Amino acid sequence: MRDLRGRFFAKAGALILATVLAAGAVLSYIATVAIWSGYGTAPSYFDDLLCRDAMEGAMYNALYLVTESGSSPSSEYAYRQETLYAGFGYEVYYGDPGDGMLLGSGGLRENAVVGLETTMAVETSAAPPSDASGEASPGETAEAAGYYTVVGRLYQDLPSYGQFALSGRLYDTVHPLSGISEFLTVLLGLGAVLCLLFLFCAAGHRDGVEGIVPNWQDRIPLELYFAGDALLLYVTLVMADSAVSSASGSFFYGVGYLSGLLPCILLGWIIFLAALMTIATRLKLGKWWRNSLCYLLLRFLVSCCRRLWRGMGDLLQILPVAWRAVLLVGGILAAQTFLTMVMFLSYNGGPAFLIALVLDLAVILATAWLCRQLQQIRDMGASLAAGDLEAKIDTRKMFRDIRVHGENLNAIGTGMTRAVEQRMKSERLKTELITNVSHDIKTPLTSIVNYVDLLEKEELPGKAAEYLAVLDRQSKRLKKLTEDLVEASKASTGNVAVRLTPILVNEIVHQAIGDYDERLTAGKLEVIVTTYEGNLNAMADGRLLWRVLDNLLSNVCKYALAGTRVYIDLSSRDGRVAVSMKNISRDPLNVNAEELMERFVRGDASRHTEGSGLGLNIAKSLMELMGGTFSLSVDGDLFKAELTLRQVPDTDPHAPEA
Repeated sequence: MRDLRGRFFAKAGALILATVLAAGAVLSYIATVAIWSGYGTAPSYFDDLLCRDAMEGAMYNALYLVTESGSSPSSEYAYRQETLYAGFGYEVYYGDPGDGMLLGSGGLRENAVVGLETTMAVETSAAPPSDASGEASPGETAEAAGYYTVVGRLYQDLPSYGQFALSGRLYDTVHPLSGISEFLTVLLGLGAVLCLLFLFCAAGHRDGVEGIVPNWQDRIPLELYFAGDALLLYVTLVMADSAVSSASGSFFYGVGYLSGLLPCILLGWIIFLAALMTIATRLKLGKWWRNSLCYLLLRFLVSCCRRLWRGMGDLLQILPVAWRAVLLVGGILAAQTFLTMVMFLSYNGGPAFLIALVLDLAVILATAWLCRQLQQIRDMGASLAAGDLEAKIDTRKMFRDIRVHGENLNAIGTGMTRAVEQRMKSERLKTELITNVSHDIKTPLTSIVNYVDLLEKEELPGKAAEYLAVLDRQSKRLKKLTEDLVEASKASTGNVAVRLTPILVNEIVHQAIGDYDERLTAGKLEVIVTTYEGNLNAMADGRLLWRVLDNLLSNVCKYALAGTRVYIDLSSRDGRVAVSMKNISRDPLNVNAEELMERFVRGDASRHTEGSGLGLNIAKSLMELMGGTFSLSVDGDLFKAELTLRQVPDTDPHAPEA
């Protein structure tokens, strides 16, 4: 079934039907009230209140026509008698009709059927009328009667105009409704309500268009729309009043009254329906208040306040923090001074005291909140300094400057975390690359070394023997470098099996020196060992500790200045065994101690000596795996390396293993 809410003819029909039914309901209600008041209930028109009320007005008009001085056939009362009260005959007496004086008559017809005849007495304080001679009229005594008597007759053959004809038609309309007017009022009103409900449901709908579509009146701001409706209603009422006023007094008074009032009612009804329809459409569209002058004005004021506040904030942001603090404190002190003056100078300083108290409380709370934010900033900085890069601070409720500082701290933590992750990823990739390349080089290198060994067993000419010696020396160097790379990779990643046992450090140091005795002698180096009195036991892995000492002594043989001394000291302090090794460098040490422990870094930047630059880095990693420390120091050409390990008492041969 097609939706009728969007069809124009359905809406127009509902509007017309609602108007007709509403008008019928109103008229039926008026008829019901009239019937309840006694109008239209008599068996005939001449017995009904409609006729008697009109008759009373006609009799007063006849009395004024006869008794008013200066009345003439062209007066207003005569005009009303001829037009408005057509079909009415009268006789006016001073006193009783039987013995009083007949003052005047009119509209009387002989041999005409009288529908209603009635008499009305009206008191008066005027002097009794006299004839032309100046004497009292016949039938009058010296004393005045004091009242008039009007005898009125209404004939059955009424003309088609005048008030009696109009009230007769009203009687003919109302009288048949006696007994059913209440039911008719309810029925017509219910029909009008149903039509209005359909119009409300159809408001905003258009044929072939989905959703609610506003029309031109729905786009007018709400206050302007209602102001226009009020103006139209006022103009309509003024025009209706003018039409009714111009129609009064004529024999068309009833028709003129209705012709002036009905357009006013109809136009008011249309304005009322249009207002209800636009309200229904606005409610369906939602957020109806946005299309109002109050909302637009309020939004404009809020926008201006925001711009002003933002402009003041930008202006304050130009100033340094110290000046802003000075301005804020100065403003608070100025307000306090003003309130104090008001308290002492005014008769009632209570409100000023309360305002000052509230201001002081606000300052205290703001100061406490500021201190809390500063404490949060301090704790955040301490967390970052301690290495907690995941620490974050909530800056949503902080003051502006402190919030910016907190956001910067959060950004620092995030950036440092990202940098550390990137560095770890880079180190991991570097380690994997070194490991993979080392393993790939190791296989062909082993073949080269083996073939060199085979060639050395052969008888070769002089030059070939020299070339073979160079090849043997460089292949062994390359093999050592490859082994160092693999070992450095394993040590840095912790991929080395560590078995900690009590080790006699004195013994392993002397063994290492003994193994390097020939090389030290060849380098013209004198080793001076300062041995601790007694045995120094430490928790270490003998194999790894030997590798560390081997790397240090190898560096001494390669880089120490010939003809100098090498000092090796063993000591015990703070529960740890310390081994230090000092020598004078042959070449200038143009890098610091921290850089020397990095991979592929050597003391000579020209790299004219042999070595991979991995020995110290491997030594540091191995010492850390054993729970020890490895440190370097450079003082001019003096190179010093120091190892420490956890000491084990000499009397405990069964120390626990890690």
